[in-house]
Amino acid sequence: MKAKNFFIPYILFIFHPLDISADPLYERIYVQTDKQLYLSGEPVLMKFVTTNTEQIPIAYSKIAYAELVSDTMALLQIKVELTGGAGAGRMLLPADLPTGYYRVIAYTQNMRNEGADVFFEKNIAVLNTFQSGYHPAEEEHALPNPTQPVPQNFKPETLNLKLDQKTYMTRTHGELTVNGLPQNIYTLAVSIAGKDCIPDAESDISLFQKNQTKKPTAFSGKFLPEYEGHIVTGKLIDNQTGVPATSDIASLSTGVSFPTGDGIRYFSGQKTETGDIRFCTSSISGTNEIATVVFRADERYRVDIQSPFVSSYAHTIMPSLQVHVADYEKLLDRSVALQLFRYFADDTSELQTVSEPHFKMKPTNSYLLDEYTRFSSMREMFIEFIRGARFRTNAEKQELSVSNKTGSELIYGSVPLVLLDGVPITDHNLIYHYDPLTVEKINIYYGPCIFGSSRFDGIVEMVTFRRLHANLNLNRSVQITSYDGTQLPYRLNIPDYSKKENIQKREPDGRHTLLWEPEVKTNGKTSIRLPFNTSDLTGEFQVTVEGITGEGQFIFATGWFQVVE
Repeated sequence: MKAKNFFIPYILFIFHPLDISADPLYERIYVQTDKQLYLSGEPVLMKFVTTNTEQIPIAYSKIAYAELVSDTMALLQIKVELTGGAGAGRMLLPADLPTGYYRVIAYTQNMRNEGADVFFEKNIAVLNTFQSGYHPAEEEHALPNPTQPVPQNFKPETLNLKLDQKTYMTRTHGELTVNGLPQNIYTLAVSIAGKDCIPDAESDISLFQKNQTKKPTAFSGKFLPEYEGHIVTGKLIDNQTGVPATSDIASLSTGVSFPTGDGIRYFSGQKTETGDIRFCTSSISGTNEIATVVFRADERYRVDIQSPFVSSYAHTIMPSLQVHVADYEKLLDRSVALQLFRYFADDTSELQTVSEPHFKMKPTNSYLLDEYTRFSSMREMFIEFIRGARFRTNAEKQELSVSNKTGSELIYGSVPLVLLDGVPITDHNLIYHYDPLTVEKINIYYGPCIFGSSRFDGIVEMVTFRRLHANLNLNRSVQITSYDGTQLPYRLNIPDYSKKENIQKREPDGRHTLLWEPEVKTNGKTSIRLPFNTSDLTGEFQVTVEGITGEGQFIFATGWFQVVE
């Protein structure tokens, strides 16, 4: 066959240089939570918004980081993808988390260039009703319970909020109307949750304004802004000494792959003189395996993934959490409802979306092996019907090579990218001796193929039936570990009580947060309607509407209503 009849994809992925030596962009972040007081085992629902130091919304960083901090150490850490400068996430509090106040700290990697003083910070209260030795009735210095009359109508601060009823029964469908919205809303969030019973809780809006007063400081430029996606960081380690490698590394090529099934998700690494590696990734969400690889190292080096979080903070004295005796019975009912709700409903409604493959070119040749005669060895299979790729012996080792276009000719290149279920393979003997009966298909990509700063003379992608890259005895240049990407989209599980059959269901509904809409689309309307459904819990519930306009004007309103049996 003549060369002109081949389809030769030339794949080029360019990462724009990240130059922050010029005038830096100073960034600030704000976090709204669905409430202030949580029980151990409840989720903390969060809304993130980024602005500049003049509190004008900006869409710069693509990733936000949040940590739940006790004393000086982080207990929980999450990454959240930002779209247009806004995003939503959640932290699931451990069931054994002790009673007390905790700090929620949020930042972007770009903000780390100014230091922790500019991070967003707010306190949340956590109550563990099973904590040994704790009972509010025995507190000698419990704070007085603030009594506030239940309003018949809302008294908003800047907006007009209306309900279709003054008082609701349990398991009732309701509707909230928000009037007086500006047409230039940038982002808006609405929460309806049980009213907090802790005194003197600062409103979220005052916390935002307080955090915005933090003036720009010296900009180090050490941390790259993540304006394209999450930057995975690693350290090049010398396997002989176990310490970071700093010399003789200029010729090394590194990469990271996310073996999540079909599709190539491979990213090239960028080295620094100190042995730090950065992998500029995109659209990597959920908890996945991550495989790092060092090419042309002969097992001498490996890449160890580093945490992107701050993790350790200066000590801050937190106030003791004191709850009035009169509120304890309600909190205990809430705790029982939470346990029943988690048992029956298991509210972990993550939208299981699969990240798009980073590599979107079609293979030059694709082979579904069940359509061919099955051979007992990879060598026979490649000889008989795999076109454009072959094994060759070099110094008693087997090496795969793939067709590579040089000018108008096709030749076999010597530096292919070989993947098995997404795991990069540097020792091709593993493929040579791999069981072909476990392989479902083989895709061949003719080269050259370029990923960032790495060039390959083609790609051999092997996909097994189970997608588990089993029975691979990898050498020390390849490391596989679990990695938490950005959170998958989350949707609060809310029954619809506008339908009679749902009201009559016997499963308990212990929702304390009745509505959480972190990104309400107003589409320029000055009035919107939001449906909600009460649960089996009674008492006072608080509505919070909060947002910001494109000019940096805050939108805020709150109010209360009653739910009875």
